[in-house]
Amino acid sequence: MVFAIRRAEVEASHMLHAAMHGPTDTTRWDDFRVLLAVLREGSFSGAALSLGIEQSTVSRRIAALETALAGALFDRVATGPRPTELALALRVHAERVEADVLALLDQASAQRGAIQGRVRLALTESFAVHVLIPYLLKPLRTLYPELAVDLLVGEQAADLAQREADLALRFFRPRDGDLVAKRITTLATAVLGHRDYLEGRTLTPDALDWIVLDVPHAVVPISVHISEQLNVQPALRTNGHLAQIEAVRAGLGVALLARTVMQLDPALVAVELGLPPGPEVELWLVAPSSLLRLPRVRAVWDFLDTQIALLQAGELGLKSPASRG
Repeated sequence: MVFAIRRAEVEASHMLHAAMHGPTDTTRWDDFRVLLAVLREGSFSGAALSLGIEQSTVSRRIAALETALAGALFDRVATGPRPTELALALRVHAERVEADVLALLDQASAQRGAIQGRVRLALTESFAVHVLIPYLLKPLRTLYPELAVDLLVGEQAADLAQREADLALRFFRPRDGDLVAKRITTLATAVLGHRDYLEGRTLTPDALDWIVLDVPHAVVPISVHISEQLNVQPALRTNGHLAQIEAVRAGLGVALLARTVMQLDPALVAVELGLPPGPEVELWLVAPSSLLRLPRVRAVWDFLDTQIALLQAGELGLKSPASRG
């Protein structure tokens, strides 16, 4: 099976080279950009939207590429275009070409002293709202005015191998894929609650309302720790870390959170309940190794690496966005 896949990739590499350098020279890199867009978006319409072209142009480019390669790239089925083995094998090589083309363009810009283009950063919504947007994006824009940043927010990790993002901030270490990962800070945790909620209450685990982060198809170490230490039903479950924090700030209960969250609201306090210490929160900066060669991606990586590390020293001075003057 492995040999068959490898043979398919080798054949695809030869076909890609022949198509791009054949006698007619009608196949260009743009055709393979369209192929990658369809593979990533899962539809011709999605590819058209991502590339900023008409869907008919996508269909025409794919048809022309199939003619040049003398093979079908997609089976047209009711659920959408289904990639053939040829398309999947070509993807590996097309992405290598893409990385080289992007590196070439970025290096040309860097030689002119400009960091420009667009970088897609995946991260949780809470980190985007509480840290990145209010404190880091403006300095980044000042440093690199020709650089644009797209934020992909959510609790589910973006698939960097599928190029859903160029780099990511994650609260876990990635184990799969050709990724570069660096732990940029480690945050201590504590049970946090709002003063108004805690006033007059018996401070025992079973007397409090617990607010728990529950992300489908993901292991959340803090939530696992709570379930192992407590035999109580959560008063509130949410699949969003931002919602969990705001529920605590609203006085709906307590949650095991990073201690830095207390900097968002002076009314938040740590509660000592006699429980074993919670797990530390590790923040990782992650990017595909091929993309990290691009000056624009490396520039954002280095900026985040430097600035977010200040969290550990408490030097960002985080406050609630609503409380900033």
